[in-house]
Amino acid sequence: MSTIMELDTVFTRSQFPQLSDNSDFVFCANAGGSHVARQVGEIFDRYNHHLRVQPYSGYSPSIEAGQAMDRALDGWSEALDVSRDELTIGPSTSMNTYVLAQAIGPDLHPGDQIIITNQDHESNRGVWLRMARQRGVEVRQWKVEPDSGLLDPEALKLLLTDRTRWVFVTHCSNLVGTVNPVEEYAEMIRACSPARVFVDGVSYAPHHVVAPKDLNVDGYAFSLYKVFGPHQGILYLDRRIADTLDPQCHDFNREFADKWFNAAGPLHAEVAACAGVLDYFDDLHRHHFGESGRNLREKIDALHSLTRPHEDALTSSLLECLAGIPEVRILGKPDTRGGDRVSTIAFRHIHRRSADICSALQNRGIGCEHGNFYAYRLVQDLDVDPEDGFVRISLVHYTSVEETGRIIGAIGEVLD
Repeated sequence: MSTIMELDTVFTRSQFPQLSDNSDFVFCANAGGSHVARQVGEIFDRYNHHLRVQPYSGYSPSIEAGQAMDRALDGWSEALDVSRDELTIGPSTSMNTYVLAQAIGPDLHPGDQIIITNQDHESNRGVWLRMARQRGVEVRQWKVEPDSGLLDPEALKLLLTDRTRWVFVTHCSNLVGTVNPVEEYAEMIRACSPARVFVDGVSYAPHHVVAPKDLNVDGYAFSLYKVFGPHQGILYLDRRIADTLDPQCHDFNREFADKWFNAAGPLHAEVAACAGVLDYFDDLHRHHFGESGRNLREKIDALHSLTRPHEDALTSSLLECLAGIPEVRILGKPDTRGGDRVSTIAFRHIHRRSADICSALQNRGIGCEHGNFYAYRLVQDLDVDPEDGFVRISLVHYTSVEETGRIIGAIGEVLD
């Protein structure tokens, strides 16, 4: 079996048609939504052009349409190493957590407590705050360290009581860009309270292998449109927990566990196209490692051994560039040592508006963004205007060394 020990970025980039559209432009806003792999578009187009019928009926196109959707659901169950009835594919993480809040709410009562962080995207904050108000539940906030934006586990320990019912935390902030040790958090939470643990993995999933059961958490969510796929979100909920919650599906579908947390019918073509992300991983694995007897999860693990060093090298270069500018404040860890720094980098100049810096970079062909990125409370608590916020540069494995060099060069011109 032939192997390629470094990521072949030329082949990788060839799998994303949009990357060839404009060579004068560097896309570095991936944390808001990545480019879509070729394989995803092919499935989506075929479904809409040839299988646009109600699936799961007895005639030929309907049978094939249902099989296409099942292929995505079965594939992602295997990729995540979870049971299919623990998996929901819905419109987005924000919508999936909203539906989940409706399911959790009836199980909570006045006097109960939940814990949220101010590091999270609003999809893992607002729904729980609304739920708590409706149920008369106390909300305790686990706040970041103001200098770094990082969470201190000891601060969490002080918040936990025998009345804590749920802890909602992010695996990786979309601004701080540092992986939280969720498995350690879960161990502490279970030792100090009866609480259940729910994790937002939206900013983690594009960079690492998602393995909810290895984390010992009760629920996990991430967005496929940030993982090279269609605009859909994946929700994992441990079946033992799901059995205790109020199903949000049509009443006559309550006997089907895989429908409990999908309040409406799924988007058929979009769900089917979710399999395209896995097809992309399969093609990428075959190119680098040849044919093998590995299962899907093992292939994803093998790919991570290539994509992680590539991203780390890009991230290190960018962090070193920014660290060399005294007036720049970087959120999160300043380096990639320890393997817990992803290539989502947010920074702010102490004298200049982020909007002006971002505009100057964009004028040089750098596709970055600025603002609060729906982490409004985090930016506010860091004593920064949420409307101006931070400049964010977010890379993924298809970002090239040359593109990163162009970003660094543009930063030097703008902030010199």
